Amino acid sequence: MSKPIVLIHGAWHGAWAFDRVVELLRTRDFAVHTIDLPLDGVRNDIAAARALIEQHPGAVVLGHSYGGLVITHAAIGLPVSHLVYLAAMMPDSEEDVTASAATARQSLLQSAFRPQPDGRIAVDPELSVEVFYHDCDPEDARGAAAQLRPMLMDGFPVLHGEPAWRTIPSTYIVCNNDKALHPRAQRVFANRASHQVDWEVAHSPFVNRPEMAVEILAGLAN
Repeated sequence: MSKPIVLIHGAWHGAWAFDRVVELLRTRDFAVHTIDLPLDGVRNDIAAARALIEQHPGAVVLGHSYGGLVITHAAIGLPVSHLVYLAAMMPDSEEDVTASAATARQSLLQSAFRPQPDGRIAVDPELSVEVFYHDCDPEDARGAAAQLRPMLMDGFPVLHGEPAWRTIPSTYIVCNNDKALHPRAQRVFANRASHQVDWEVAHSPFVNRPEMAVEILAGLAN
């Protein structure tokens, strides 16, 4: 029997981001689980992800972008079989991720930030197409950008114990054409993982190359 698969999306996104990946995996009879993170503070996102992971012991857990930070915290002490980091943050113990994330972001992403009256940060829909989906079909890219949500960016908690990836096998997927999280920063994170894979794609291959994620996940879940 195959292992369950849990997919945790990145900043501003939602469970919809993995729709094509989920569809392909379910046609192959995998049990796949996603969640809309609340995006109202990283601690709440970690708690929501942890609650989902707890429901599926032995899962293969993927985090995309900001979702990598979330799963690093959320999976601690849980019976997870494998962690997959897709163009993702992968913090270490005592690391100031707030500072390293600011350094790792591409300048185009910074320029797309739109502060909201309630303190949340949105991203400009037009610029987000270039940041997140520049190698996708234009219609798909615009459709994805239209679904992005504002989020509260309240700083990232510092890990004072071992991160989940020190005790759980991990795979890091570097997206070499990424315009959101710099590939150089991704490689620093990737050196922490048990395995590293390089893809010639942009930040959101789940939109235009879902089969690539499916093959990785299916291989780990079987």
